[in-house]
Amino acid sequence: MLLEIIAIALIVFGVFLVLRGLTESYEEDIFKEPEFEDFLEEEHNERERRKKKTEVKAGGVVLIGPIPIVFGESRFAVYALLLTIILMLMVIFLMFAPYWR
Repeated sequence: MLLEIIAIALIVFGVFLVLRGLTESYEEDIFKEPEFEDFLEEEHNERERRKKKTEVKAGGVVLIGPIPIVFGESRFAVYALLLTIILMLMVIFLMFAPYWR
């Protein structure tokens, strides 16, 4: 009974945080008055960002049932795949642990 109440409270709290986050960013956009100097500074920053070339390297694993789909740069994809294998073994161990007694 206590776990059910905690679960429902966490769900309600999560929904509250999502709605609060959405309305907070909306309120900031409405009440912010743009000034000409801010506009010039923002335009300058945007040009600087475009000049710099950024390179992002990442990797990940998507599990669809028992089939892993690996994507990304090879080194990070290998790390993600190893972490996925470790997590899957932990889940299998925890799932069957009560039967080993």
